[in-house]
Amino acid sequence: MQQEEDQKNTQGDESSFWEPAPQQIQQAPSGAPAPGKRSVAKRICAVVLAVLLMGIGAIVGWLATYYSTDPRIRELQWMLGVLESEHYQDVDIDEVYGDIYDAVMPDIFSSYYTPDEYELIIEQSQGVNRGIGVTLAREPDGSTLLYTVVENSPAQLAGLRKGMYLLGYSAVGEEMQTGTTDDILAFISAQEGEFCLYAGYEKDASQASAYTMQREVYHAGYCVYRDSETSYALRDDPDGGENAIFAETYEPLEGLDDSTAYIRLDSFDGQCAQEFAYAMQVMQEQGRTNLILDLRGNGGGYLSDLQMIASYFTKNTDDTTPVVAYAQYRDGMRINYTAQGNYYDAYFTEDSQITVLADEGSASASECLIGAMIDYGAIDYSDIYLRKDSGASDCATYGKGVMQSMFTSPQGGVFQLTVARIYWPVSGKCIHGTGVRESDGANGVVAPYLPGETDVMLESVLASVCS
Repeated sequence: MQQEEDQKNTQGDESSFWEPAPQQIQQAPSGAPAPGKRSVAKRICAVVLAVLLMGIGAIVGWLATYYSTDPRIRELQWMLGVLESEHYQDVDIDEVYGDIYDAVMPDIFSSYYTPDEYELIIEQSQGVNRGIGVTLAREPDGSTLLYTVVENSPAQLAGLRKGMYLLGYSAVGEEMQTGTTDDILAFISAQEGEFCLYAGYEKDASQASAYTMQREVYHAGYCVYRDSETSYALRDDPDGGENAIFAETYEPLEGLDDSTAYIRLDSFDGQCAQEFAYAMQVMQEQGRTNLILDLRGNGGGYLSDLQMIASYFTKNTDDTTPVVAYAQYRDGMRINYTAQGNYYDAYFTEDSQITVLADEGSASASECLIGAMIDYGAIDYSDIYLRKDSGASDCATYGKGVMQSMFTSPQGGVFQLTVARIYWPVSGKCIHGTGVRESDGANGVVAPYLPGETDVMLESVLASVCS
């Protein structure tokens, strides 16, 4: 007999993120009756007795807790005690615990965060970052590449771009030093004022340009709009306001025709849903009805952002809040995640052409957005362009079709655990482990993973779509 399935819908549920916010644990306030009047002697006796009882109670409670604990946990506690007290070298017990936490993770998407680490994650989820806004990658020959450069970060505003080689560093006014990726990271971390990084699209340090910046708090941007006439992205308020604004940046994209807009979405994080709404508004005001949506390198993020952004692409449905994905849990429960609205007809026509760029770094919420677009007819597989290695027989997106929830311990640590599989809304397809593939009918484009001075993949797609 088929098991009956529990099912419910959720729309913008803030406790149900793609990587959900932690469960909040609150302790009920406790109180005690006010003591009556007693003699000093009786009070002293009562205090002494209370102390004795507390001591006995604590011992009994500790013993009860200890012997009710799984014997394997007791054995681990004993081993750690011996390790800390008897090893011939000093042991960083916090580092040991970190290794233990990593070892017990059941899959690569589950992880443990200390309270301090999770505080930074929450801050970043609100679009507030610290530092210069780069992620570095080390090539096999030891060269250092700029793997990501966050929009509106100090590095991006200084002129650094994804795909550049980071070739040196120095204090302002001093000669360039060279070093390993670790040396560069250590230098950046130690700076309190302005400094210079040297970068270029070639590995020749003599051809590098200097870029001056400093570490600071900034509003991270995750969405960029461009058309043949102008561009918009998140920037700090020029009037000194606390909030960043979606501002004109005057970087039109050559190769676009006058009916097509380009939107790059880097992550489902921060204020990306609001940024995307502004981008769609600009697209409408500019009279563009075709769209190239660039999801390359977008590894996903929060489900609430997916629910908002997918609202623009639910084409062939009259439902005002259509399902854009659903989760299936181990116990059979199904949760439907619905769009915040259905805005397709306000921005597109029946003949609008929507094109999607993706690569092996496009994962999770990105793949769900593609699935919703396919299932509701906004695109089909032939509208998807995937990055491909030269000589490869196939190519695909990452293939992450599972979701995580976060659980908070009484000590404030957070356990991010994979709890459900994710399915496309109409077809019920789960792409976990497979991704969206060229063999499904998508187009493969041979191009390097990181763009150089020229974005080979984007230029190829523009030539195909806008010719």
